[in-house]
Amino acid sequence: MLKIVAAILFLFVGVFEASAREVTIATWNLGWHMDLATVQRWVDACGKSYLEDPNTGRWHLSTDPQAKAGWDVPNAFDIDNWDSVNLPVCNVYFYKKVVRVNVDAYRKRQEQIANFISRSLPADIIAFQEVSGEQAVREILPMGGADYELCGFTGYKVQRLVIAWKKSLGTKMSCNVEDALSLPANPPEKRPRPGLSLTLNMNGATVRLLDVHLKSSCVSPFDNGKLEGGSSDCMTLQQQIDPLESWLERETGDGAKVVLLGDFNRNLWHELRDQRPARTDNSAPTGPRTSGALSRSLLEEVSDGQPAASTLQVVEEHCQTNEIGTLLCTLSEIRDLDTAESTLLASQNYLGCRNPVGLDHVLIGPGVQTAAPGEHVTIRGLGSTRQKDDGSDQVLAISDHCPLLARLNL
Repeated sequence: MLKIVAAILFLFVGVFEASAREVTIATWNLGWHMDLATVQRWVDACGKSYLEDPNTGRWHLSTDPQAKAGWDVPNAFDIDNWDSVNLPVCNVYFYKKVVRVNVDAYRKRQEQIANFISRSLPADIIAFQEVSGEQAVREILPMGGADYELCGFTGYKVQRLVIAWKKSLGTKMSCNVEDALSLPANPPEKRPRPGLSLTLNMNGATVRLLDVHLKSSCVSPFDNGKLEGGSSDCMTLQQQIDPLESWLERETGDGAKVVLLGDFNRNLWHELRDQRPARTDNSAPTGPRTSGALSRSLLEEVSDGQPAASTLQVVEEHCQTNEIGTLLCTLSEIRDLDTAESTLLASQNYLGCRNPVGLDHVLIGPGVQTAAPGEHVTIRGLGSTRQKDDGSDQVLAISDHCPLLARLNL
Protein backbone atom coordinates (compact mmCIF):
# COMPACT_ATOMS: atom_id res chain seq x y z
CA MET A 1 0.00 0.00 0.00
CA LEU A 2 2.78 2.43 0.92
CA LYS A 3 4.47 1.70 -2.37
CA ILE A 4 1.26 2.56 -4.24
CA VAL A 5 0.89 5.85 -2.33
CA ALA A 6 4.54 6.68 -3.02
CA ALA A 7 4.06 5.97 -6.71
CA ILE A 8 0.99 8.23 -6.85
CA LEU A 9 2.88 11.02 -5.11
CA PHE A 10 5.78 10.58 -7.50
CA LEU A 11 3.45 10.87 -10.47
CA PHE A 12 1.74 13.91 -8.96
CA VAL A 13 5.05 15.69 -8.40
CA GLY A 14 6.14 14.79 -11.89
CA VAL A 15 2.96 16.24 -13.40
CA PHE A 16 3.39 19.45 -11.33
CA GLU A 17 7.02 19.85 -12.39
CA ALA A 18 6.10 19.22 -16.00
CA SER A 19 3.29 21.79 -15.90
CA ALA A 20 5.25 24.46 -14.04
CA ARG A 21 7.41 26.53 -16.32
CA GLU A 22 10.17 28.97 -15.45
CA VAL A 23 9.43 32.29 -17.06
CA THR A 24 11.64 35.35 -16.83
CA ILE A 25 9.74 38.60 -16.47
CA ALA A 26 11.13 42.14 -16.45
CA THR A 27 9.73 45.59 -15.80
CA TRP A 28 11.50 48.64 -17.17
CA ASN A 29 10.65 52.33 -17.24
CA LEU A 30 12.41 53.72 -20.33
CA GLY A 31 12.03 57.40 -19.52
CA TRP A 32 10.00 59.29 -22.18
CA HIS A 33 11.01 56.73 -24.84
CA MET A 34 9.79 57.41 -28.39
CA ASP A 35 9.82 55.85 -31.84
CA LEU A 36 12.07 57.63 -34.35
CA ALA A 37 9.24 59.27 -36.29
CA THR A 38 7.98 60.86 -33.08
CA VAL A 39 11.55 61.84 -32.16
CA GLN A 40 11.83 63.84 -35.38
CA ARG A 41 8.61 65.72 -34.58
CA TRP A 42 9.81 66.30 -31.02
CA VAL A 43 13.21 67.63 -32.09
CA ASP A 44 11.55 69.98 -34.59
CA ALA A 45 9.05 71.28 -32.01
CA CYS A 46 11.70 71.76 -29.31
CA GLY A 47 13.90 73.62 -31.79
CA LYS A 48 11.32 76.36 -32.37
CA SER A 49 11.31 79.63 -30.41
CA TYR A 50 8.67 80.55 -27.84
CA LEU A 51 7.90 83.62 -25.74
CA GLU A 52 6.17 83.54 -22.36
CA ASP A 53 3.05 85.58 -21.65
CA PRO A 54 3.76 86.93 -18.14
CA ASN A 55 0.03 87.25 -17.41
CA THR A 56 -0.86 83.62 -18.12
CA GLY A 57 2.44 81.77 -17.86
CA ARG A 58 1.72 80.27 -21.27
CA TRP A 59 4.27 80.22 -24.11
CA HIS A 60 3.61 80.88 -27.79
CA LEU A 61 5.59 80.74 -31.02
CA SER A 62 7.57 83.93 -31.50
CA THR A 63 10.35 85.57 -33.48
CA ASP A 64 10.99 88.05 -30.66
CA PRO A 65 14.73 88.34 -29.78
CA GLN A 66 13.79 87.48 -26.18
CA ALA A 67 12.13 84.22 -27.21
CA LYS A 68 13.58 80.94 -25.97
CA ALA A 69 14.10 77.63 -27.74
CA GLY A 70 11.70 74.95 -26.63
CA TRP A 71 14.66 73.13 -25.08
CA ASP A 72 14.88 75.95 -22.52
CA VAL A 73 11.17 76.22 -21.70
CA PRO A 74 10.75 74.81 -18.16
CA ASN A 75 7.66 72.78 -19.10
CA ALA A 76 6.77 72.32 -22.76
CA PHE A 77 3.23 71.38 -21.74
CA ASP A 78 2.79 75.11 -21.03
CA ILE A 79 3.36 75.88 -24.73
CA ASP A 80 0.17 76.74 -26.62
CA ASN A 81 -1.04 73.83 -28.78
CA TRP A 82 1.76 71.54 -27.59
CA ASP A 83 0.90 67.97 -28.60
CA SER A 84 1.05 66.51 -25.07
CA VAL A 85 -0.62 63.30 -26.26
CA ASN A 86 2.45 62.45 -28.34
CA LEU A 87 5.37 64.73 -27.47
CA PRO A 88 7.31 64.79 -24.17
CA VAL A 89 8.69 67.90 -22.53
CA CYS A 90 11.93 69.09 -24.14
CA ASN A 91 14.22 69.02 -21.10
CA VAL A 92 14.52 65.24 -20.85
CA TYR A 93 18.32 64.86 -21.06
CA PHE A 94 20.91 66.86 -19.14
CA TYR A 95 24.66 67.21 -19.34
CA LYS A 96 25.74 70.42 -17.58
CA LYS A 97 22.67 71.93 -19.22
CA VAL A 98 19.68 70.71 -21.21
CA VAL A 99 20.81 68.57 -24.14
CA ARG A 100 19.37 69.70 -27.47
CA VAL A 101 18.91 66.21 -28.82
CA ASN A 102 19.59 65.30 -32.44
CA VAL A 103 17.96 62.36 -34.20
CA ASP A 104 21.22 60.51 -34.85
CA ALA A 105 21.99 60.48 -31.11
CA TYR A 106 18.55 59.12 -30.38
CA ARG A 107 18.98 56.41 -32.99
CA LYS A 108 22.23 55.41 -31.28
CA ARG A 109 20.39 55.30 -27.95
CA GLN A 110 17.91 52.87 -29.47
CA GLU A 111 20.76 50.66 -30.67
CA GLN A 112 22.26 50.66 -27.17
CA ILE A 113 18.93 49.61 -25.64
CA ALA A 114 18.50 46.81 -28.18
CA ASN A 115 22.04 45.54 -27.49
CA PHE A 116 21.45 45.75 -23.73
CA ILE A 117 18.23 43.74 -23.94
CA SER A 118 19.90 41.13 -26.12
CA ARG A 119 22.94 40.74 -23.85
CA SER A 120 21.75 41.56 -20.34
CA LEU A 121 17.97 41.20 -20.13
CA PRO A 122 17.08 37.59 -20.94
CA ALA A 123 13.36 38.06 -20.37
CA ASP A 124 10.44 36.16 -21.87
CA ILE A 125 8.12 39.03 -20.95
CA ILE A 126 9.05 42.72 -20.62
CA ALA A 127 6.58 45.25 -19.23
CA PHE A 128 7.62 48.74 -20.35
CA GLN A 129 6.58 52.11 -18.94
CA GLU A 130 7.02 55.59 -20.42
CA VAL A 131 7.00 54.58 -24.07
CA SER A 132 5.17 56.35 -26.87
CA GLY A 133 3.64 53.12 -28.18
CA GLU A 134 4.24 49.73 -29.75
CA GLN A 135 6.46 51.07 -32.54
CA ALA A 136 8.80 52.61 -29.96
CA VAL A 137 9.21 49.17 -28.40
CA ARG A 138 9.66 47.33 -31.71
CA GLU A 139 12.54 49.64 -32.54
CA ILE A 140 14.50 48.63 -29.43
CA LEU A 141 13.76 44.91 -29.28
CA PRO A 142 16.39 42.55 -30.74
CA MET A 143 15.89 41.99 -34.48
CA GLY A 144 13.16 44.62 -34.53
CA GLY A 145 10.93 42.51 -32.31
CA ALA A 146 10.62 39.63 -34.79
CA ASP A 147 10.42 37.10 -31.95
CA TYR A 148 7.89 39.08 -29.89
CA GLU A 149 4.20 39.87 -29.72
CA LEU A 150 3.12 43.22 -28.29
CA CYS A 151 0.25 44.54 -26.22
CA GLY A 152 -0.16 48.30 -26.03
CA PHE A 153 -2.56 51.18 -26.55
CA THR A 154 -2.92 54.65 -28.09
CA GLY A 155 -4.41 57.85 -26.74
CA TYR A 156 -4.15 59.12 -23.17
CA LYS A 157 -0.89 60.98 -22.51
CA VAL A 158 2.56 60.48 -23.97
CA GLN A 159 3.84 58.14 -21.23
CA ARG A 160 2.23 54.84 -22.26
CA LEU A 161 2.66 51.18 -21.39
CA VAL A 162 3.56 48.24 -23.64
CA ILE A 163 4.05 44.58 -22.77
CA ALA A 164 6.23 42.46 -25.04
CA TRP A 165 6.40 38.67 -24.85
CA LYS A 166 8.17 36.02 -26.86
CA LYS A 167 5.91 34.34 -29.40
CA SER A 168 7.00 30.91 -28.21
CA LEU A 169 5.73 31.62 -24.69
CA GLY A 170 2.00 31.55 -25.27
CA THR A 171 -0.94 33.04 -27.12
CA LYS A 172 -2.79 36.24 -26.30
CA MET A 173 -6.26 35.84 -24.82
CA SER A 174 -6.83 39.55 -24.19
CA CYS A 175 -5.05 42.91 -24.08
CA ASN A 176 -7.00 45.60 -22.22
CA VAL A 177 -6.45 49.15 -21.04
CA GLU A 178 -7.40 49.56 -17.38
CA ASP A 179 -8.97 52.98 -17.75
CA ALA A 180 -10.16 53.15 -14.13
CA LEU A 181 -6.55 53.61 -12.96
CA SER A 182 -6.41 56.86 -14.95
CA LEU A 183 -9.16 58.30 -12.71
CA PRO A 184 -11.43 59.45 -15.57
CA ALA A 185 -13.60 61.50 -13.19
CA ASN A 186 -10.66 63.81 -12.46
CA PRO A 187 -9.98 66.94 -14.55
CA PRO A 188 -7.53 66.24 -17.42
CA GLU A 189 -4.52 67.78 -15.68
CA LYS A 190 -5.04 65.54 -12.64
CA ARG A 191 -5.47 62.25 -14.49
CA PRO A 192 -2.59 59.78 -13.99
CA ARG A 193 -1.76 56.95 -16.37
CA PRO A 194 -4.03 53.93 -16.98
CA GLY A 195 -2.95 50.33 -16.47
CA LEU A 196 -2.40 47.67 -19.13
CA SER A 197 -3.64 44.12 -18.64
CA LEU A 198 -2.45 41.16 -20.72
CA THR A 199 -3.85 37.63 -20.45
CA LEU A 200 -1.88 34.75 -21.98
CA ASN A 201 -2.64 31.08 -22.52
CA MET A 202 0.56 29.27 -21.59
CA ASN A 203 0.24 25.54 -22.21
CA GLY A 204 -3.37 25.61 -21.05
CA ALA A 205 -2.71 27.81 -18.01
CA THR A 206 -4.20 31.30 -17.84
CA VAL A 207 -1.58 33.89 -16.87
CA ARG A 208 -2.66 37.48 -16.36
CA LEU A 209 -0.34 40.47 -15.99
CA LEU A 210 -1.08 44.06 -15.06
CA ASP A 211 1.54 46.65 -16.01
CA VAL A 212 1.25 49.87 -13.98
CA HIS A 213 2.87 53.28 -13.75
CA LEU A 214 1.23 54.87 -10.73
CA LYS A 215 1.24 58.51 -9.64
CA SER A 216 4.69 59.86 -8.85
CA SER A 217 6.07 61.94 -5.95
CA CYS A 218 4.51 59.99 -3.09
CA VAL A 219 7.24 57.40 -2.64
CA SER A 220 7.80 56.58 1.03
CA PRO A 221 5.87 56.87 4.30
CA PHE A 222 9.26 57.59 5.89
CA ASP A 223 10.03 60.68 3.83
CA ASN A 224 7.31 63.20 2.91
CA GLY A 225 5.37 60.47 1.14
CA LYS A 226 2.63 59.68 3.62
CA LEU A 227 -0.17 58.31 1.50
CA GLU A 228 -2.74 59.92 3.78
CA GLY A 229 -0.86 63.24 3.73
CA GLY A 230 -2.04 66.48 2.27
CA SER A 231 0.02 66.59 -0.94
CA SER A 232 -1.92 66.48 -4.19
CA ASP A 233 0.34 63.71 -5.50
CA CYS A 234 -0.38 61.47 -2.50
CA MET A 235 -4.09 62.20 -2.79
CA THR A 236 -4.03 61.14 -6.44
CA LEU A 237 -2.19 57.92 -5.56
CA GLN A 238 -4.76 57.37 -2.79
CA GLN A 239 -7.47 57.51 -5.48
CA GLN A 240 -5.74 54.76 -7.49
CA ILE A 241 -6.00 52.24 -4.67
CA ASP A 242 -9.64 51.28 -5.21
CA PRO A 243 -9.42 50.67 -8.99
CA LEU A 244 -6.20 48.68 -8.47
CA GLU A 245 -7.85 46.49 -5.83
CA SER A 246 -10.97 46.11 -7.99
CA TRP A 247 -8.87 44.85 -10.90
CA LEU A 248 -7.10 42.36 -8.67
CA GLU A 249 -10.28 40.95 -7.13
CA ARG A 250 -12.06 40.81 -10.48
CA GLU A 251 -9.24 39.22 -12.47
CA THR A 252 -8.26 36.54 -9.94
CA GLY A 253 -11.76 35.08 -9.72
CA ASP A 254 -11.24 32.62 -12.58
CA GLY A 255 -8.15 30.92 -11.13
CA ALA A 256 -5.70 32.77 -13.34
CA LYS A 257 -2.09 33.09 -12.23
CA VAL A 258 -1.52 36.79 -11.68
CA VAL A 259 1.55 39.02 -11.84
CA LEU A 260 1.32 42.73 -10.99
CA LEU A 261 4.40 44.69 -11.99
CA GLY A 262 5.72 48.04 -13.09
CA ASP A 263 6.72 51.43 -11.77
CA PHE A 264 4.63 51.87 -8.62
CA ASN A 265 6.38 55.13 -7.72
CA ARG A 266 6.00 53.77 -4.20
CA ASN A 267 8.44 51.97 -1.92
CA LEU A 268 6.37 48.95 -0.94
CA TRP A 269 9.14 47.69 1.33
CA HIS A 270 8.78 50.81 3.44
CA GLU A 271 5.05 50.24 3.66
CA LEU A 272 5.68 46.74 4.98
CA ARG A 273 7.97 48.16 7.65
CA ASP A 274 5.64 50.97 8.63
CA GLN A 275 4.20 49.92 12.00
CA ARG A 276 1.16 52.20 11.83
CA PRO A 277 -2.30 50.76 11.08
CA ALA A 278 -3.08 50.50 7.39
CA ARG A 279 -5.92 53.03 7.73
CA THR A 280 -6.31 56.32 9.52
CA ASP A 281 -9.40 55.07 11.41
CA ASN A 282 -7.49 51.91 12.49
CA SER A 283 -9.99 49.65 10.72
CA ALA A 284 -8.86 46.49 8.95
CA PRO A 285 -8.22 46.81 5.18
CA THR A 286 -10.40 43.75 4.55
CA GLY A 287 -13.59 45.79 4.82
CA PRO A 288 -14.86 48.92 3.06
CA ARG A 289 -13.42 52.23 4.21
CA THR A 290 -15.69 54.44 6.25
CA SER A 291 -16.32 58.00 5.12
CA GLY A 292 -13.24 60.11 5.68
CA ALA A 293 -10.90 57.17 6.35
CA LEU A 294 -7.72 57.11 4.30
CA SER A 295 -5.22 54.37 3.50
CA ARG A 296 -1.66 54.58 4.74
CA SER A 297 -0.50 51.50 2.82
CA LEU A 298 -1.26 50.83 -0.83
CA LEU A 299 0.04 47.26 -0.56
CA GLU A 300 -1.93 46.28 2.53
CA GLU A 301 -5.08 47.81 1.10
CA VAL A 302 -4.84 46.18 -2.33
CA SER A 303 -3.61 42.81 -1.08
CA ASP A 304 -5.76 42.36 2.01
CA GLY A 305 -6.27 38.60 1.66
CA GLN A 306 -9.98 38.92 0.83
CA PRO A 307 -10.65 36.98 -1.27
CA ALA A 308 -7.70 34.64 -0.74
CA ALA A 309 -7.05 34.36 -4.50
CA SER A 310 -6.23 38.09 -4.61
CA THR A 311 -3.38 37.86 -2.10
CA LEU A 312 -0.11 39.19 -3.48
CA GLN A 313 3.50 38.71 -2.45
CA VAL A 314 6.25 41.20 -3.28
CA VAL A 315 9.13 39.41 -4.99
CA GLU A 316 12.35 39.79 -3.04
CA GLU A 317 14.75 42.21 -4.71
CA HIS A 318 18.53 42.10 -4.93
CA CYS A 319 20.94 44.39 -6.79
CA GLN A 320 23.23 43.21 -9.56
CA THR A 321 26.31 44.97 -8.22
CA ASN A 322 29.16 44.61 -5.72
CA GLU A 323 29.03 44.02 -1.95
CA ILE A 324 28.67 47.69 -1.06
CA GLY A 325 25.87 48.13 -3.60
CA THR A 326 24.13 45.03 -2.26
CA LEU A 327 24.30 46.45 1.25
CA LEU A 328 22.87 49.78 0.08
CA CYS A 329 20.02 47.97 -1.65
CA THR A 330 19.23 46.09 1.54
CA LEU A 331 19.32 49.31 3.56
CA SER A 332 17.04 51.01 1.03
CA GLU A 333 14.28 48.55 1.94
CA ILE A 334 14.55 49.52 5.61
CA ARG A 335 15.00 53.29 5.41
CA ASP A 336 15.54 56.10 2.97
CA LEU A 337 19.09 56.31 1.67
CA ASP A 338 20.79 59.64 2.27
CA THR A 339 22.02 61.72 -0.66
CA ALA A 340 25.56 60.30 -0.64
CA GLU A 341 24.28 56.70 -0.50
CA SER A 342 21.77 57.26 -3.29
CA THR A 343 24.38 58.97 -5.46
CA LEU A 344 26.82 56.10 -4.97
CA LEU A 345 24.23 53.43 -5.80
CA ALA A 346 23.17 55.37 -8.90
CA SER A 347 26.75 55.82 -10.14
CA GLN A 348 28.04 53.89 -13.15
CA ASN A 349 30.27 51.63 -11.05
CA TYR A 350 27.15 50.41 -9.26
CA LEU A 351 23.68 50.33 -10.83
CA GLY A 352 24.08 53.32 -13.13
CA CYS A 353 20.48 54.61 -13.08
CA ARG A 354 19.24 57.75 -11.36
CA ASN A 355 16.28 55.87 -9.82
CA PRO A 356 17.98 52.61 -8.83
CA VAL A 357 15.60 51.14 -6.21
CA GLY A 358 12.34 51.68 -4.36
CA LEU A 359 9.99 52.43 -7.27
CA ASP A 360 9.80 49.31 -9.44
CA HIS A 361 8.36 46.04 -8.11
CA VAL A 362 7.03 42.63 -9.16
CA LEU A 363 4.14 41.12 -7.17
CA ILE A 364 2.85 37.57 -7.60
CA GLY A 365 -0.39 35.85 -6.72
CA PRO A 366 -1.22 32.31 -5.54
CA GLY A 367 0.19 29.54 -7.69
CA VAL A 368 3.18 31.62 -8.80
CA GLN A 369 6.52 30.85 -7.22
CA THR A 370 9.84 32.65 -7.40
CA ALA A 371 12.70 30.65 -8.86
CA ALA A 372 15.20 33.20 -7.47
CA PRO A 373 15.17 36.71 -6.01
CA GLY A 374 14.43 39.51 -8.44
CA GLU A 375 17.42 41.52 -9.66
CA HIS A 376 17.81 45.23 -10.26
CA VAL A 377 19.99 44.88 -13.36
CA THR A 378 22.89 47.32 -13.63
CA ILE A 379 23.08 49.53 -16.71
CA ARG A 380 26.40 51.09 -15.60
CA GLY A 381 27.62 53.82 -17.96
CA LEU A 382 24.58 53.49 -20.22
CA GLY A 383 22.62 55.51 -17.68
CA SER A 384 24.71 58.63 -18.26
CA THR A 385 24.18 61.39 -20.83
CA ARG A 386 27.15 63.33 -22.18
CA GLN A 387 28.17 65.59 -25.05
CA LYS A 388 30.89 68.02 -26.02
CA ASP A 389 30.51 71.67 -25.02
CA ASP A 390 29.42 72.54 -28.55
CA GLY A 391 26.62 69.97 -28.39
CA SER A 392 28.28 67.42 -30.67
CA ASP A 393 29.06 63.73 -29.99
CA GLN A 394 25.89 63.25 -27.98
CA VAL A 395 25.44 60.05 -25.99
CA LEU A 396 21.99 59.77 -24.42
CA ALA A 397 21.20 57.75 -21.30
CA ILE A 398 19.14 54.68 -22.09
CA SER A 399 16.98 55.28 -18.99
CA ASP A 400 16.88 56.76 -15.51
CA HIS A 401 15.58 53.40 -14.21
CA CYS A 402 17.31 50.03 -14.09
CA PRO A 403 15.30 46.99 -15.22
CA LEU A 404 13.94 44.69 -12.53
CA LEU A 405 14.18 41.04 -13.59
CA ALA A 406 12.31 38.17 -11.89
CA ARG A 407 12.39 34.44 -12.58
CA LEU A 408 9.03 32.87 -11.84
CA ASN A 409 7.57 29.39 -11.93
CA LEU A 410 4.21 29.64 -13.67
